[in-house]
Amino acid sequence: MLLTIGAASAQEVQEPVRGLVRAVDEALISTELNARILQITRREGESFAKGDTLLDFDCGKYESELDAARAEEQFNLFALENSVALDKRRAIGKLDVQQNRARYEKAKAEAKTLAAQVAECAISAPFDGRIAEMRAKTYEMSKPGEPLMRLVNTDHLEMELIVPSVWLRWIKPGLKFRVVVDETETVHDATVERIAATVDSVSQTVKIIGIFTGSSTGILPGMSLSAELKQPSSR
Repeated sequence: MLLTIGAASAQEVQEPVRGLVRAVDEALISTELNARILQITRREGESFAKGDTLLDFDCGKYESELDAARAEEQFNLFALENSVALDKRRAIGKLDVQQNRARYEKAKAEAKTLAAQVAECAISAPFDGRIAEMRAKTYEMSKPGEPLMRLVNTDHLEMELIVPSVWLRWIKPGLKFRVVVDETETVHDATVERIAATVDSVSQTVKIIGIFTGSSTGILPGMSLSAELKQPSSR
């Protein structure tokens, strides 16, 4: 597999290896709510910024339940404070105080759970990116755990290469190389970012991750590429 060029001190060029472009930031978004979708603010392919609202649910039911839970929490807090005051005057038993405290803690926990559900009534973007796939539709009911959309950051890319494990003798993080992207037929500079922690014992290969060191404009996740890695010269 090695092609010797010139003297023994010259570089050895390996046959090109195949690779795949992937996004560093990618997420499949789902919800635990069973609620009607009121609004979807982005369509497939459109961009968004971190924090932008991507989808809104009709959460009237959850908000009403939260109001009731908070009222119950407040009621139990008053009962607890009253029992503590009576206990100081020895006008109530310790067991009554403990029971009121337990009721308050239970109501507080229920209100906290409902508040977390209400917080999911609007789905916000966790990073800058684009809508790779939209599975949800306005006015449909969401199903707990069912994916609604897939998000991807097309500006933060890396590449995955599978190389012979014997190349670990000379492949190290920081090694520079070049890649040709199939779909765009463009040449890009790249650098080895990291190496996988294990070797495939069957194929005797190892995964390495590279990053684009120059412009990656026009490159999208899922594109294929060929990488030419050169063994550093030994002196």
